[in-house]
Amino acid sequence: MIYRDIIVDATPRDDLVQALEYARDLAAGFDARVKAACFAWPRTSVLRTALASNPLSVLEDTRRMDAALAAAHGAFLQVFGSGSKSAEWVSGVAEPSRPLRDHLLTADLLVTSSASPVDCLLPNAGELAIHGGGPVLRFGQGAKGPGFSNAVIGWKDAPQARRALHDALPLLRRAQVVTVIGVGDEVDLGALEDVAAHLKRHDVTAAVNHIPASAGSTGAADLLAEARRLGADLIVTGAFGRGPLAQHVWGGMTSGLQTDVELSWLMSH
Repeated sequence: MIYRDIIVDATPRDDLVQALEYARDLAAGFDARVKAACFAWPRTSVLRTALASNPLSVLEDTRRMDAALAAAHGAFLQVFGSGSKSAEWVSGVAEPSRPLRDHLLTADLLVTSSASPVDCLLPNAGELAIHGGGPVLRFGQGAKGPGFSNAVIGWKDAPQARRALHDALPLLRRAQVVTVIGVGDEVDLGALEDVAAHLKRHDVTAAVNHIPASAGSTGAADLLAEARRLGADLIVTGAFGRGPLAQHVWGGMTSGLQTDVELSWLMSH
């Protein structure tokens, strides 16, 4: 696995310049191309739904989305310059999740951030990981740059975890410390040691750590606590849903990691 095509979620947000800078620097380290995909859509509300039939409301929303797209494109030019041969800009007025998933089909990685929404609807990073067909790297607010020195792998004996492990290999090979962590009874120490041995054959040296699950925990809180104790700056784990009828409901681990905005994570499904 190597990153050659990186999509960056350039949906208008407060930290867009930083997200674009991280994507640029990450891509440079892998000699990858960047496609910044920016799709603006107003955040929905009961009031806006009620006023949707008002032409003036629609025009106002369109004006605000056009302004948001123009500001986001300005941020892109600030980071990549005009006429860049290694970066591409695509944009439109649309709900962002679907077009981002479409672009991820021909990319190796999607990069996004944990910024809070302001005026435009932001895609849900966990949903993108589950339904996008490729890995999603979400930079947390505590990220110091595009590289990670201390990574933890939240392991579960499931195909999603294996997929995330391999999708993260380019990042894991560059980390100074890697720890494979299992939480609770769903995985035993022997399985974690097998994962570490597999990583060793891919030029990644990893320690193993099995921790008990706290009473009533979905595992996310335990994994986050252990990651912080170890000083980790990246969590790698599978993205788990709860069945085809629950497209907007994620497994406890996935949703739990999403609520933490500080740590960065990479998820795959």
